[in-house]
Amino acid sequence: MQNNDHFSANNTAYLMHLHWHLVDEMDSLRVPNNTLTCELCGACRTRHQFAVFQTECAFGGGRLLRYRCPNCEVIFGAEKMLRLSPVQLSREYEAHYSVYTEGDSTDAEVRAFHALQPKREGFYVNFGAGAWSRSVPLLRGEGWNVFAFEPHASATAGRNEDWLIRDWGQLMANRFHGIFSNNVLEHFRYPVAELTRLKGLLAPGGKMAHATPCYEYLYEYTRFHLFFFTGRSRHVLWQLAGLQEVGWEVDGHYMCSVTQPV
Repeated sequence: MQNNDHFSANNTAYLMHLHWHLVDEMDSLRVPNNTLTCELCGACRTRHQFAVFQTECAFGGGRLLRYRCPNCEVIFGAEKMLRLSPVQLSREYEAHYSVYTEGDSTDAEVRAFHALQPKREGFYVNFGAGAWSRSVPLLRGEGWNVFAFEPHASATAGRNEDWLIRDWGQLMANRFHGIFSNNVLEHFRYPVAELTRLKGLLAPGGKMAHATPCYEYLYEYTRFHLFFFTGRSRHVLWQLAGLQEVGWEVDGHYMCSVTQPV
């Protein structure tokens, strides 16, 4: 069985590599539009006004071409990922998680949780908890009322913990005193819309803490990082989502912004 699983994973990885190689070949034949629109602030400029960032995906995703907006300073892309529909993007994650696993992000998630300055009577959720973190059982063991939500079902397949929120309907039925995440913000295809939706889950006085090194141009080697909120772009993001920053911490690659509704 293990040999079959290994073969299946290798086969999936090869097919992903082949797919994105073909996409890159086809893109090389495209005549790009002369104008480009920022995926965050909507500014439309001639293409040459956007700084270009190019690298290779370490997970078989081929060439990654990104742009920095001259207006809000966000770096967005790769273009080929932004062209995917929500269903196609979800399938990419499902295929990715069938081959690769993420590193243990427990420490950063616990740190983001405490950035909320939580109260014992509060109700909290780790958004995008995945299958590789021990933060929720650890925090619950300390007496905190913390739950976990992971949008991609394959990351939590086979798990039956009572603190695991399994779908959006269940999540939307709750109100939280705090929402925290680690390495999630950069994955949102539509970050303003996603944050606005999360904001609606907050109880009065609630806050969000989003930790990610992608407030700088770091960990650019994966196609799944769609946005890097460099320069003033994180403040543009908060403003567009109706949020204000009330806390900011940088410690090496740990960067965390705490926000609350305006």
